[in-house]
Amino acid sequence: MKCLLVLPLWSESRSVDPASGRPHLDLLLHCLGYTELVVRELEPDSPFDPGDVDESFGLILIQADCRNTYGRLRRSVLSNLGLSLGLDGQASDRLRVVGARPLYDPSGIPSGFVIRRRGRIVAFFERPLWNLRMELIHVIRTLLHEEENFRRPRFDICWLVETHGQSLNLPPGTGDEDVSQYQVRPLPDGDSAIMMSSVIAEEFRNRFRAQLGTRLYALSPRPLEEICGQMLKETKLTVAVAESCTAGLVATRLSAVPGSSEYLMAGFITYSNQAKNRHLDVADVLIERCGAVSPEVALSMARNALRAANTDLAVAVTGIAGPGGGTADKPVGTVHLAAVSLKGITLEHKANFNGSRDQIRFQASQTALHLLRRLTLEHRYPGSTQGKNNL
Repeated sequence: MKCLLVLPLWSESRSVDPASGRPHLDLLLHCLGYTELVVRELEPDSPFDPGDVDESFGLILIQADCRNTYGRLRRSVLSNLGLSLGLDGQASDRLRVVGARPLYDPSGIPSGFVIRRRGRIVAFFERPLWNLRMELIHVIRTLLHEEENFRRPRFDICWLVETHGQSLNLPPGTGDEDVSQYQVRPLPDGDSAIMMSSVIAEEFRNRFRAQLGTRLYALSPRPLEEICGQMLKETKLTVAVAESCTAGLVATRLSAVPGSSEYLMAGFITYSNQAKNRHLDVADVLIERCGAVSPEVALSMARNALRAANTDLAVAVTGIAGPGGGTADKPVGTVHLAAVSLKGITLEHKANFNGSRDQIRFQASQTALHLLRRLTLEHRYPGSTQGKNNL
């Protein structure tokens, strides 16, 4: 089945939020059976008629410009679907769409609606789509199951696995018969998604899960910053971030989660060698001897950020994002990361990412979040990281 995502021009970053949300939205829709997602951009506040969309699209998702949710786009969609507005109950002055299922934001306020028209599902969003995703998925799944000819999608389970831009190697002992039961899909953040059917034997899933170990970090599509945020809140750990090539991207992703002030204490963007020395006390002699992109400098950045911010955990990133600056020994895509904890736990990772400058930076931020995730796991379950350099 095909899905059409309708967005106001220039607004995708606001509509599918956070930055890592879009690939995960694709995965959530894939689990419902929508294996092809097409994006159409509209001029802000342009009218739109879902009836003009090709019949091959079984799902239409329409995102309003969040600055003008009651404009021409909303009026045209309501009119073309034959819908009207009414009061949300006798004691309420809030309007709702009569005859459609409301979509509620996390605080319980109606922020969109879903309706079936002419054999397909149409959803309209007055808030960023990503914020309403779980409500949307629940409503779509309910509507699909109401269809007489409903067929379960081939892959309705999605696991996320830490792979750092590398291909996911099959677990030892996985035979050809097992391979036919799942599909591996690389993600823009450098990780991989494993798509499976819920009819697969539980014994196979349990064995697969045990073989993946701590590399398996989510049993449904979720951005890693949300997972890290939840873990940090539960363990009451605080974090400092020291960044060079990612220039604040790690801190940006951590702070995109509501309530992040509980755990994100400080961020240091030390792009130049002078800034590394001045703000993080990285010795000039260390930079001269090892280079700014080295495991030694990454570890010094992490340790000094931990001390300067007085936090429980710290992670540091230094690398060459390109397009220039690479050498034979350190080509573009070389990134060194280190994470340390107040308890003395140290994790280090060297990556060789591929892609554009933005892709390398985003993959580096993903790996930094994985280091924080693993440090948090070590606090919960000592020994789970299996020592230094385990990644």
